[in-house]
Amino acid sequence: MLEVSISPSTAKRTLLDRVRDAVTDHACAEVWVRGAGLHILLGRGTGDAFARVTALGGGAYGLAFRGGVERAWEPLLVDDLRAVVEHALIGEEQI
Repeated sequence: MLEVSISPSTAKRTLLDRVRDAVTDHACAEVWVRGAGLHILLGRGTGDAFARVTALGGGAYGLAFRGGVERAWEPLLVDDLRAVVEHALIGEEQI
């Protein structure tokens, strides 16, 4: 019989961890990543968030940017996590 052992180090990583890893992979030291309820926010320095990532289920993630007069979140893209984070960084001219 095959036995499987799962150690704490192999536990499933959170969405916050995975977004932070994707930002780090692009060497964007100025970009911060924070959780905000069901969303993950990306920002720079001491400024407000410039992008919001949301898990939609089934391996899909939504990307929204602030826009309009009210600076409300405007959904822009649905894709896999790496693509969504990459588009957020491109939109902010970080890569």
